[in-house]
Amino acid sequence: MIKLFSTTLANIVGFLVMKYCLHFLTNCAGTVGVNYGMLANNLPAAVQVAQLLLTTPLRNVKLYNADQATLQAFANTGITVAVGVTNNEISLLAGSLTSARSWVQTNVAAYMPATKFSHIVVGNEVLTVSPELEAFLVPAMINLHKALVNLQLDGELKVSTPHNLNLIGNSYPPSLGTFNNNVSMTMQAVLAFLSQTNSPFMVNAYPYFAYSANPSSIPLNYAIFQQPNTGITDINTGLHYTNLLDAQLDAVFSAMERLGYNNVPIVISETGWPSFGDPNEIGCGMMNAQLYNGNLIKHITSHAGTPLRPGASTDAFLFALFNEDLKPGPISERNFGLFNPNETVVYNLGLTQPVGKTWCVAKPGASLPDVTNALNYACGEGGADCIPIQVGNPCYEPDTLTSHASYAFNSYYQLNGRNYWNCYFANTGLITITDPSYAGCPFP
Repeated sequence: MIKLFSTTLANIVGFLVMKYCLHFLTNCAGTVGVNYGMLANNLPAAVQVAQLLLTTPLRNVKLYNADQATLQAFANTGITVAVGVTNNEISLLAGSLTSARSWVQTNVAAYMPATKFSHIVVGNEVLTVSPELEAFLVPAMINLHKALVNLQLDGELKVSTPHNLNLIGNSYPPSLGTFNNNVSMTMQAVLAFLSQTNSPFMVNAYPYFAYSANPSSIPLNYAIFQQPNTGITDINTGLHYTNLLDAQLDAVFSAMERLGYNNVPIVISETGWPSFGDPNEIGCGMMNAQLYNGNLIKHITSHAGTPLRPGASTDAFLFALFNEDLKPGPISERNFGLFNPNETVVYNLGLTQPVGKTWCVAKPGASLPDVTNALNYACGEGGADCIPIQVGNPCYEPDTLTSHASYAFNSYYQLNGRNYWNCYFANTGLITITDPSYAGCPFP
């Protein structure tokens, strides 16, 4: 783990995405899920975790094992599971098709159809943390795929394995992305398997680690999707990058192309930002974590793709669901979670819905041109009920942009389910628990 259009068009595109992609589980854009790690001694029971996830829009979960209680807890929830094979199981599965069939029968088929599955994830960063298993990795993947075929489940689950980004020996500029020589033969075999089975290449991509190692050369805003930042331009392609994650992903795409594979999609199997760290860990903090993960969600679900793959749909799994107190290493390693073990949020990412009635209003101080664009969208394509703010109707007065926009924003927000992204409006909307109704003008 290392090393936009015009304003009006951007707003319209963003609003259309929000209108038709109301959840992160969609086919029209990338999906955002979460890694459910269990290196802790104080986590809630699996049934409680499933209920916690149901209070959020997150419906994709990646596990690092095949914990029985967890797989049972996710039954009939609509949550889709990427189930994990531990590194310790790989050699056995590589050497025996019978063992692979038994593993799939015991850890996948036995829970279906009540529990939904998307992937079998074979190990984690095997070529980096367990290089002694390199020769077993692809055979294990092949046997697991054969087991799925045998059980007629290969159309429902894909087999892949997450890689450490350090396997890209050269990542700058992105067009020069290349796999390290010592793993190039294995990567050729991995990519051949993924291509033949229509499975994704999984990579753990952390702009945080690149930034913290090189803060003098990597601007923080570039690492966390914030503006202003000048970004970088790839001198070989002329492509311009406004965030570090896209540059990392395109380096991986370039590395795959160098081995002859340009048809394998990427899944970001881990990414995140720590909310707390040691004093010498540069960049840690709740604000940066909130900005990175919040901007990542918007980026992934916007269908923007990357400069090298514009419009491509990329799925991502945030790391991680909980702060895990038994993870080794510096303090930051135990502070990547979205939730504390007591199920409270570490910082406000807008994933859980506020309790009680909420409304959406125009944000004080927002750019007036942006508010105007948002109002036009809400009353047009957005389908909000804007009749009450027309001349002569109850909510026309006061005749101000902010007042009219607040009514239109709230109408759209209420009609579309009161999800936090229904009040985004290119950052001109604000969710409030205070009823904005006034004499003669009730807000729905």
